[in-house]
Parts: sequence; structure tokens; C-alpha cells
Amino acid sequence: MKKASLIEYLAYWLIRFFSLVVIALPPKANFILGEAIGISGYYLLKKKRRLALKNLKTVFRDKFEYWQIERIAKKAFISLALDIIEALYIPKIDSRYINKHIRIENLKFLDEALKKGRGVILLAYHLGNWELSNITCSLQGYDYKVIVNEQRYPLLNELLNRYRQSKGCKIIPRGMALREILKALKNNQVVAMAGDQGGKEGYLSEMFGLPISTPSGFVRFALNTHSAIVPAIIVRERRFYHRIILAAPLEMQGKDEQEALENCLRKSNAILERYIREYPQEYFWFYKIWKYSPFRMVIVLSDGKAGHLRQMEAVLKTAHGERLVVYSNVIEVRFRNTLAKILANVCAGFGLDIFELCLSEESYLALRRASADLVISCGASLAGLNLAIARDNLARSICVMNPGIAGRKRFDLVIMPKHDGLGYRKPNHGPLASGKRHQKNTVITNGALNLIDEDYLSQHSQGLLKLIVPDKALNNFIGVLIGGDTKKYKLTQRLIAAVSSQIKKAASDLGMEILFTTSRRTPKKAEEIIKKEFGGLKECPLLVIAKERNIPQAVGGILGLCECVVVSGESISMVSEAAASGKYVLVFRLKGTYLGGGGRHERFLRNLENEGYIRIVEAENIADKIKELIRNKPPIKKLDDRTKVKEAMRRLL
Repeated sequence: MKKASLIEYLAYWLIRFFSLVVIALPPKANFILGEAIGISGYYLLKKKRRLALKNLKTVFRDKFEYWQIERIAKKAFISLALDIIEALYIPKIDSRYINKHIRIENLKFLDEALKKGRGVILLAYHLGNWELSNITCSLQGYDYKVIVNEQRYPLLNELLNRYRQSKGCKIIPRGMALREILKALKNNQVVAMAGDQGGKEGYLSEMFGLPISTPSGFVRFALNTHSAIVPAIIVRERRFYHRIILAAPLEMQGKDEQEALENCLRKSNAILERYIREYPQEYFWFYKIWKYSPFRMVIVLSDGKAGHLRQMEAVLKTAHGERLVVYSNVIEVRFRNTLAKILANVCAGFGLDIFELCLSEESYLALRRASADLVISCGASLAGLNLAIARDNLARSICVMNPGIAGRKRFDLVIMPKHDGLGYRKPNHGPLASGKRHQKNTVITNGALNLIDEDYLSQHSQGLLKLIVPDKALNNFIGVLIGGDTKKYKLTQRLIAAVSSQIKKAASDLGMEILFTTSRRTPKKAEEIIKKEFGGLKECPLLVIAKERNIPQAVGGILGLCECVVVSGESISMVSEAAASGKYVLVFRLKGTYLGGGGRHERFLRNLENEGYIRIVEAENIADKIKELIRNKPPIKKLDDRTKVKEAMRRLL
């Protein structure tokens, strides 16, 4: 046992003094004191309050409103405070107190199990005042032993054990448990073991529809000794009056020990779940219940922009693994008005949370009810909200793209494209052009994150093939992805006419077919030219005008089927998807509506070209470049940002 510190000595004597005060006070005064301590703890112990609320939301998110969950959490604090008051009152508790304050149901299950002479494992849970249930059993005359973990503070550990032993409980330290437990069961004694909080060494079972780490030791002992397992529940009925319910012994059913173990744990958790649902305020919500469970709850904060959502979905995709299940909840965030949005983000930059005042009621309540281990947002507009939600849920935070005024240091992971200035070098300019330092929590990508991988391309290709039913072999297509107007770029009629002519020429010269899709941003006049050039064209088995007929698998299918793809350069997302497909990618620039060097778009295109992921061409040279690539077949360099993101996510989760 480690040596006690001076602070612990002071705490020890303070608790001894407080115990004397509790013993001296009448029950009504102790109840008022316990309520006051519980309510104070709820408001003062922020981390424990947030943990309790998070656990409650994970369990009851579909049953209770947020205000109801808050009320349960407050009652749980009060219940725990009353448990502590009663623990300090143990020196005065005797059989008369037990008979007056505790009602025991189904005691016959314990007595009948002891008659078999093989001992009984009394299965206790962290529900209600489990310390009171321990001394109740011994004061009722049973030969009773309890396995205890050594507490962090030796003096307080010694005090608690002295209280237990003074009422007839025999202590089995966990380090000596094996031999002592076997001996006690052989002597037909009652041994109390924990049925929940399995920790790192626990066995994965299920509770509330979620995998949870559960202790398996009690089942293994029962299988070896043929002792009965009797679950015991204690709940507070009012003030200092309790009810202990003994359940029927758990039956060992299964074709082998493994199946019997799993069935027994499932039954035990079902009993615990039933009483938690009935008495949620009685459970100990103040620890990380699902810390060792193979799942994570993720909140995705959507600003309504489809491109941002796709990037966050790509991050989510990297989080899925063989041993990890991800439950995602996409919440579209709406502010009351533009001014509220600006004010909330400015305040968030200084660490002030005023989102309750600035969010729409629907968004605020949805965010409050959601439970999260991870919060993901994209861009600066929701970065501050991300930090606030992550803090309230004791969750990790991820921001895709530059978080702006919220700052990168406050996030657990920032995934920023190089063209946002971080890590970008201008040609012939040695150090980082932006002057920004690369931080340990930051992953630099070459393009925008996307969902493109082999499985995605294969799935969408198969779906698209059903629509076009070609006689040609795969990879005998030229793909065309056309975007449209933005604030900085215009798709002119002259440009789309030139591009169309060049693509038709390349397809004719090479004997290839064309798979063509526009976007919702494509101007109407450009669409008319495209329909005139490719509508009804034998060499174009697929022409998608997105505003008229949207095919969800169009982009993924085209990228999967084509050998070479031509992309308009105004969309960072579209060019990134093409570069990640592992095909030859030709990008043509649109006419700029601005003065200067083109900013982040030009940095993005220039970087991908320098790295060999794309080839930037003038419209009049598209046909020659396609023929050169198809005939010479140079090596393809595939954009792969997901590998580095996946590694960062693995470390984070």
C-alpha cells in the first residue's frame, strides 16, 4: 500500500469529523444535507455532470427530452450524496435500523441456494447504495464476504474497510481473490461480486442495445464450483428507506462454457437494464461506461453545404475499422439569423459559448440531446460550435478545413488542405509561403477529402452499367465532369463549345465512347450546347443533365468506368474526386471573374499538377492530350489523402 500524503491526512480527519456530524444529526437533517451536497455537486463538478449527462443521453436519447435527462442527472447527484451520508452513518447502523429502513424481497432465493451447500455468488451492481446492501447481508446473519478494490487513498481505503468489517463483512482484497473466493464458496459462504463495470479486462456483452464491457469472473467461478449466482438490486424508495430485490439464480445454459458465459452475462445485463430503466437516478453514471466498448458516437455538424458534408463523411469512413463501429448523427445547424451566426463565432473565438441564444430552437435541442465521443465540422462557420459540443460531451473534436478564428490548437485534429495556405510553397520560394506552422494535431491533404475508393467506384460503376448497358469492355470510355459558374469563375459558351468539340474528336479518333455529366451549377446556355453536341450521339451512351435528371451514381460510375476523365477546374471537390480515382485526369480552367493570381483555387490546381496527380490543359489541346495518354499509357499517380487521415483517426480513437 502506498504511503499517505499530508493532503490525504487532512482529508481523512475531515471525513472522520464529518462522519461524527452525520451521526449526531437526525435523519431529516441528514437528508436535507445530502440534497444540498448533491445539488451543489451537480453545479460545481462540471466534468462529472457532463459525463453523467453524456451517459444518460447515450442510453435515453430516444426516450426522454433533454430537460428530463438533466433532471435525472441532478437526482443521480443527490442519490450519490445520500449514499455517502449513509456510508458515513454505518457505525450507528444495526439490525434494528436495517429492519426499519430496508425491505428485502425474495430472500428465499438466497436461502434455497445455500441449502445446496456449494456457496452463493451474490451479484451486486453499481445501482443504489451497494455499501448498504453489503452490511445488510452480514447483519442478517449470513456468512458474507465481499471482494473490494483498493482505493486510491490508503487511509480512506482503511476507514471504509473498517466500517464494513465492523458490521460483519469479511473483506477479500482483489489481489488475493482467487484462493479466498474458492475457499469461501467451498465453505458454503456468500461472496459478493460486481456484475457491471468490466473495465479493460471485461467481456463484451450487450446492454441498452450497445456492446458493453462486463465482468466475467463471477460466471467462471460459478462454472468451476457449481455455485449459484443470485443477482441483488438495491434501490432507494424514499429518503433513507430502501428495497433490496433478489432475482432468481441465473441458469447456466449452453452447449459449452463459452455459450454459457455469454448467455449468463446477457441475462445479468438484462436484469440491470430493467432496473436502470425503472430507477435511472439510482445508477452510478459518473464513470466512462462505454470506454472499453468497440463503438463511438459521432456528431456531424452540417452547415447545409453538400461539399462540406461529403468531406466529413469521408472522415467518418476512415473511422470505421474491423474492431470499431461508428454511430453517426448528422445535425443540420441553423442560426436565428446572420448576425447571430457572426456573433456566436466571434464569441467562440474567445472561448465564450452563447450558442443557446444564437441557434434556432430545433438545432439547439437536437444538439443537446445528442451524445458524442467525436464531433466533426467543416470550415470556420461551425468550428466554435464544434468546440462547445465537444466540451459538453467530453468528446474529441475534428475540424475539416481551416477553423478560422477558433484556432487550430484547440482541436484534437484539424484536417487542412495544402491550398488553404498551410504547407504550400510557391514556385522558387523555399519556406512555407503562408508562414503558418504545421502543428502536431494537423494533417495536411493535397485535395478535398472525398468518398472515392475501390469499393465506392466498383459499386457505382455496377449501378451505372445497368443504365447504359454497353457492349464495350470496361475502361474504354472517356469521362467528362462539367461544373459551372461560381463567384470567381464563369463557364462561357465559347469554352464549352471548344471542350465539346475536342472530346468528340478524341473519342472518334480512338474509337472510345463518352460518359458525360453536368452539375446543378452548369449554366442553361452551356447545357443547351452540350445537349446539341452529345444528345442522341451514338458514341455518348450516357448524358446526364443534372438539373433535369439527377443520377446519384453518375460521378462515381463515370470515374470507375472511364480510362481518362476531363474535368472543369472550378470545383476543388470534383477535381479531387477525379484525382483519387486512379485514372488519367485532364483539367481545363474556366474564365476568371477576378483580378490577381487566382488564390486558393490556383494553388490547389498548381499543387496537384506539380505532384503529378492531374494535367492542366487548354481547351483546344484536350483531344491531343487524351490521345497521347491513351496511346502511351504513362504511369498514373493516384491522389490518396485518406491513408494519412486514417492513421490520424486511428491514433485519435
